[in-house]
Amino acid sequence: MSRWGKSWVVKLLLLAALCAGGALALSVLFRGYALKAAVPAVFLLVLVPAIAEGGRMGGLVVAAAASVIFAMYLFEPYGSLAVRSAVDQTELSFFGLAAVVVICFSPRAVALRSSDGTVNMSEPLKTWIAVVGYAVVFTALINFLLFVWSSVRY
Repeated sequence: MSRWGKSWVVKLLLLAALCAGGALALSVLFRGYALKAAVPAVFLLVLVPAIAEGGRMGGLVVAAAASVIFAMYLFEPYGSLAVRSAVDQTELSFFGLAAVVVICFSPRAVALRSSDGTVNMSEPLKTWIAVVGYAVVFTALINFLLFVWSSVRY
């Protein structure tokens, strides 16, 4: 076991389960609408509190779980990890890329906490939120370009 003990693993699993439930709910609710392309971009915002609570490992677990859920329940064929549309495959790939960028550039969760255990809203957190904002804009731009490309192509 790691130096953090069993409570860290339980906290990570609870965080992953909560975020996976949110990804599943978003996938099922929006898969029949035109907004389904925005679901992965919006889910990048869920990574903000996930990384603040679970650290970078928590963010990676949440992003991986969300990617699997999006592949299975947001994009056709439903219930399979195979994604039929090339546009959806690219969108899922850019979600993964943007999630890794957000996770890599986020400050460590330990740096956000003071010695008494309270969360310190410091400069790194503001920078981190800006990185998430850029990642959301980047993903939305890619989704828009993919939409334009697919509509021109057919």
